Amino acid sequence: ALVACLGLAQLSHEITAYLTQLAFTTLAFFALAAAPYRRRLATVMLALGLWGLVLSGAPTLALLFGGGGAVLSILESRQEPGIRAPLMRWALMAGIVTLAAAVLAAVMGLWHWRIVVPLNGSSDWRDIARLLLWFTWPTWPLACWTLWRWRRQWWSLEINRHVALPVWFAGVAILATFLTQPADRALLLGLPALAALAAFALPTLKRGVSALIDWFTLLFFTGAAAIIWVVYVAMQTGWPRQPAANVSRLAPGFTATFSWITLSVAVLATLAWAALVHWRVGRHRAALWKSVVLPSAGAALAWVLLMTLWLPLLDYARSFAPQVAQARVLIGQPSCVQVQAFSRAQIAAFEYHAELNAVTADRAQQCPVLLVAATRGTGPDEPVDPHVWQYAGSVTRPADQQDTVQVFHRILSPHR
Repeated sequence: ALVACLGLAQLSHEITAYLTQLAFTTLAFFALAAAPYRRRLATVMLALGLWGLVLSGAPTLALLFGGGGAVLSILESRQEPGIRAPLMRWALMAGIVTLAAAVLAAVMGLWHWRIVVPLNGSSDWRDIARLLLWFTWPTWPLACWTLWRWRRQWWSLEINRHVALPVWFAGVAILATFLTQPADRALLLGLPALAALAAFALPTLKRGVSALIDWFTLLFFTGAAAIIWVVYVAMQTGWPRQPAANVSRLAPGFTATFSWITLSVAVLATLAWAALVHWRVGRHRAALWKSVVLPSAGAALAWVLLMTLWLPLLDYARSFAPQVAQARVLIGQPSCVQVQAFSRAQIAAFEYHAELNAVTADRAQQCPVLLVAATRGTGPDEPVDPHVWQYAGSVTRPADQQDTVQVFHRILSPHR
């Protein structure tokens, strides 16, 4: 169920702290779930999870996860007299670990006010609603079904760990989605809990609902795979003409390359998908995970095809390399370049692809070349002094004509 989540596809392959936070959130989630059965292991995993969340930039979430788990154990101990003492000891230990996480955040100076209120209009609400719908698909309808099936336990105000714990983790992540930016990174931390809720729905699904999920998934991912293959054939042969023309229009200057290795991997993945579909519609002993095997395998198929058949096109469209190569002609061989309004990705691209020493304007070092990130047609956000800098030209990204880098050469020497 976790692998099937659409929101996991791209973010799980990025080298960012958010992926680290996802790993530590999962450790904390496991620790709190296993607390009644493996208390020593759960204590170690909780410490690793919460302290890792603090060090990776999410101290507030660490305190909410740990504190909520401790409160859950206290409430559960009141309705389970036979194991009240072990649960209370575990709640105390969880509180100590959570308090230690707060002290660690204070000592390391990691407390920062990051709460924002982005929902200023109906468009912001619609954006968040769309994010919740597609990012957590297909776990959110299954999670909602789980909550509905266990509605009597909710109304009786009893603590059921298998439902209450993932609801707490998912609720904290969804709340952070509304109050922090970027919203999708915050929602990423709620996927393990939503997947756990979805798992509890599988044994209760009726045959018609399971068939509906299968058919929707089969049509969606088979169609996506067919589109990827058609565009790949068009890039290699020029036929069909319309997809080939679309590629040329969206990525001008792109030249397709051929590799037997990537083609073989893509063919094997497609054949594996066909075999899985044949197995799913066959008559055999039922498995609880049958309803999510097609969504998870379909997501894996789409990702494999994108990373094999479309990888050169995606690299060309998303990479800064073509833009840097064009700018290198205008820049020359300076000792350093001064950058203005550059993102961290742009700075890294120019330092890597052009082997330049990029410095920001607030640093004391003066460079003979200035690079300014601007939007085509509007110019730079901050004006450039024409008495100091002479305009040399501008370059755009082939796949995004709005992304422009303007190149300036210094008129006055640094010693004048």
